[in-house]
Amino acid sequence: MRPNLLSISLVLALCLSGVCAGADKPKIIRAWKSSDGRELKAELLEFDAAEIKIKRMTDFQIMKVPVDKFSAEDQAFVAGLVHERSLDEGMTKGPYADKITGAFVKAVSKQGLNYQIYGNPEWEGTQRYPLVIWLHGSGQSGSDNQAQMGGPTGLFTNAEHQSAHPCFMIAPQCPDSAIGWNKQVADNLMALIADLTSKLPIDLKRLYLTGSSMGGFGTWSLCAKYPNVFAAGVPLCGGGDPKKADVLKNVPMWVFHGDQDPMVPVERDRVPVEAVKAAGGLLMKYTEFAGVGHSLTGLVYPMPELHQWLFEQRLAPTSKKAE
Repeated sequence: MRPNLLSISLVLALCLSGVCAGADKPKIIRAWKSSDGRELKAELLEFDAAEIKIKRMTDFQIMKVPVDKFSAEDQAFVAGLVHERSLDEGMTKGPYADKITGAFVKAVSKQGLNYQIYGNPEWEGTQRYPLVIWLHGSGQSGSDNQAQMGGPTGLFTNAEHQSAHPCFMIAPQCPDSAIGWNKQVADNLMALIADLTSKLPIDLKRLYLTGSSMGGFGTWSLCAKYPNVFAAGVPLCGGGDPKKADVLKNVPMWVFHGDQDPMVPVERDRVPVEAVKAAGGLLMKYTEFAGVGHSLTGLVYPMPELHQWLFEQRLAPTSKKAE
C-alpha cells in the first residue's frame, strides 16, 4: 500500500503561506464567506475544529459560528489552524508525546516497522525542528529494534550537537536485508514519516535522509522517488541510478565513498554523481576518501562541515556550486 503523504503537502503549504506556528502571528482579519455566499469581514478570536469565535469589523459584535456554516475555503483555513495548533502541542498531548523523552525510545509504526525516535521534551513546541532519518546497512537488519542504533545516532543526539542543531531523529530497522530500503519497507517508512510530521512539530522543509551501505543505496533511491519531500540526502558507500539524474539534479546531496571499498565498488557512486552533474545538478557534492574501504561512518559523521551544510538545506534551496 502506497503511503498517503497528504499531511506533508498540507502542512508544507501552510508553512509556505506564513500560517505556521512559530512565525509572527498578527491578528487574523479575514473576509469570511458563508456557505450560501454571504461575505463577512471579521477578526478571528478563537477556534476549534467545530466552531470559531469572531469579531465583526463593521460593528465589533462578537459571535460564535459553527465552522460548517462557512465556505469550503474557510473550513480548510480553520482546519489548517487547528492542525498547526495540534503540532504545537504534539510533544505534550499528541500520540507521540510519551516517546519524546530526551533519549531514543523504541516504537513500532502502524504498518509494523520497528524504529527508535529521539526528541527533546524541553523544546519550544511552537517552533519547528528538522527530522534526520538514519538508514542502516544490511548487517543491522532484523527484528530486535536495536542493531540499527549505530552510525550517526549517538553523534546527532548528543548534547553538543543538539545545542548547535536541535533535531528529531528516527532510526528505522529494515526487517529483511533481501528487500532493503525498497518496496513495502520503503512505503512503510514513508508512511511513518508522514504520520510523525502530521503530529509532531517537525519542519517539513528540513527532512534529512542519510544512510550507509544498504542505507546509502536507500538514500539515493528515496531521494529520487521523493525529491519534493527530502531537503537533502547524505549517502555513504552506496550507489544510485544514473538514469534518475534529471530527477536528482535539484536535490542537495553530499555523497561519500572510499576508493578502496571491497564491498561496494566506488563506481557505484562515481557514475551517478557524474550523471547528476552532467544533467545540471549544481547541488551535488562528492567526497572520495583515498585508501579507505567500506567503513565510513566514523570519518563522515563527525565532520563539522557536514553538519553545517546539512542543517542549512531546505526544500527548494538556491543553487550552489558543485564540489
